[in-house]
Amino acid sequence: MLHRVGTLMRHSIACGILWVLLSGAGHAALAADAEIIVSGLGFPEGTIFVGPTLYFVDYAKSDVLRLNNGKAERVWHLDGCGANGLAQLGQTLVVACYSNNSVVKIALDGKTLQTIAADEAGNPFNRPNDLATDAKGGVYFTGSGDSDFPGKVYYLTPDGRAKKVADDIRNANGVAVSPDGRILYVGESNTDSLLTYTIAPDGGLSDRKLFLDLARILSNGKGRATPDGVRLDQRGRLFISLYNGGGFAVFAPDGKLITKIDLPGPHHANLAISPDGRFVYGTIAYDLPGGSYNGALYRVPNPVWE
Repeated sequence: MLHRVGTLMRHSIACGILWVLLSGAGHAALAADAEIIVSGLGFPEGTIFVGPTLYFVDYAKSDVLRLNNGKAERVWHLDGCGANGLAQLGQTLVVACYSNNSVVKIALDGKTLQTIAADEAGNPFNRPNDLATDAKGGVYFTGSGDSDFPGKVYYLTPDGRAKKVADDIRNANGVAVSPDGRILYVGESNTDSLLTYTIAPDGGLSDRKLFLDLARILSNGKGRATPDGVRLDQRGRLFISLYNGGGFAVFAPDGKLITKIDLPGPHHANLAISPDGRFVYGTIAYDLPGGSYNGALYRVPNPVWE
């Protein structure tokens, strides 16, 4: 999710089968089989699968939700949290509370277990945004920052310490770990870029690189292509949800664009790949005047499923 400056606005959303428009880009694909699966949300985010069950958050309502028989079922709520990102850590969930500057561990049944609001040096978090787990039981999460405090990446160690591992990021957003555990991908939303870092054995990061200039690749530099949520499949292909840019894009591990899927709505904050790999589940949000939100979850066939 991007910084909200002043009044936040969303358009109304149509339910049922999604209509889609081609962007005209050579790699764009028409998502003819896309469908709305849950409507009437505020600002949905943080889509993940826990086993066969889709969990997600609603930033506007500070809820953690799960999909149950086609309906959104509330699992957890905290006033003022601004629930934004979500990750599974064993039998718990970790929630990024964007608005109250904390990360919260909860049980799968919604019981609050632990709240962390500062790193191990005692420095408070600034807008926790998205999270990604590694194979060692640790969690990477971004702090978006603001105009006065650049964004950061933190590593929540298996023993519960939050270490700052990267900084000087212009709106740190989506984050993902490569299948081999060697690379961390981080969205830098203000520059429409995806960065990479080399992961050390202790979880530390080094060797920052610009991996994808999304505005140049997806719009020839003539419009925004802003990364939000980032997910990887088992083959290391990157699925990047576009807060600005009209849907999501899929890239090969070497950075080559495979396809772009165009969807309705101005903002697509996050996505998740179904456990069988056949579908992509994602979020849509429209701008409404007056500071309210109107969003939905969609499902579309995975364009690279084999």
